Parts: sequence; C-alpha cells; structure tokens
Amino acid sequence: MNFDTFLHNFGENAVIDSSSFALLDEKLADIRRQVSGWVKKGYLLQLKKGVYVLSDTYRKITPSELFIANYLVTPSYLSLEYALGYYDLIPEKVTVYTSLTTKKTQTFTNALGTFEYRSVKESLFSGFTKLAANNQDFFIALPEKAILDFFYLREDVLGVFGEFEAFRFQNLEILKLKRFQEFSRVYPSRVRKAGRAFIDFVKQEKDAYEKVR
Repeated sequence: MNFDTFLHNFGENAVIDSSSFALLDEKLADIRRQVSGWVKKGYLLQLKKGVYVLSDTYRKITPSELFIANYLVTPSYLSLEYALGYYDLIPEKVTVYTSLTTKKTQTFTNALGTFEYRSVKESLFSGFTKLAANNQDFFIALPEKAILDFFYLREDVLGVFGEFEAFRFQNLEILKLKRFQEFSRVYPSRVRKAGRAFIDFVKQEKDAYEKVR
C-alpha cells in the first residue's frame, strides 16, 4: 500500500489507531512496517504505541489535544491543574494535560504535548461533563470536581485558608457550592474536611468582593 492509499483510508480521521488496520485488505505485518517507515519520514506522528496523527502537511482535520487526552487512555477525563486552568480558576497557564483514570498512573509525551494520567478508584471517577473542541468531543471535570480531585491527589492539602490563597484561586463565583458539597461526600475525611474549609473560604471571598463593588 502506498501513502496515497493510506491517506484515502485515514485522511479524514483526527486520530489513526492501529486497531483499524485489520479492516484493510493488506497483511498487518506489511502495514505496520510501512507505518513505521512513514513515522520516520515525518508523514505520521506517533502519540503512543499504535496511535498516530497525520503531520501538518497531510492532515485535513486538526486534532484537539483535549480529545487526544481522552483517547490516549480510556476511560479518562481531564481534571486537576489543567481543568482548573481551563475554567480560569487559577491564573497560571497550564500546558500539561492532566487527567484522571481508573487505569494505571502514566505519562505520554509526544508532538502534541505532555499527557499525564493519575489513577483513582472507580468510586471517584465521576463528576465530569462532555464538551467539544474542533468538533471533537472530550470529557472534563466540572469545576467543583476538579478542585476536589486536586485536593485528593495533593496529600499535603490540610484545608487552611493560607493554602487556598497560595494556590491563587480566582473566579470562585462560578462554583456551585451545593454541587461541590455533594461531590465531596465520596472522598476520604481529609478531603471532606478541606472541602468544608474551602466552602468557607469561597463565601469569605464572595463577601469581600461584594464589599468593594
């Protein structure tokens, strides 16, 4: 198979997965050898073993890194620092795509960026929503869940106002405190305690904002 034929089959795909090679009328070993050669030539970019995107020269669809973050590890959803930055809850620009998964903790670094996955138990794998970027769907934690996930995986968080101030949380008015409280119930006591303190912190910040308006 030449590269033009490969493009005819996969040129409209945001992601090319080797699992779909079995549908082609070619020997798998031959396809894999050709794909390896096309990666070396720069026609394809390998995101992880068996997952590729076309290089800029040949792609018709620009892959969304947010979609890719979900695709590289399934199931997963974006959360932690990336989600906090996405919702503008922290001022820092977050360049690492941080996600939670029920699978093992791992990291992939490729041409599209660095994708980190932290493992959590199934009871904590919830509280996310489906959005879209470049017409490609992705799952991301709701703002309240992203904060609780962050507290959970930062074992040094004790739940004092000084910590919340150090994280430079902002735009807290977007948070739904009732939903935050409901989400917190599935977490260990340390996180629930930090969550209660955070609710007080948010209320204090809102009161301070109202006084200066």
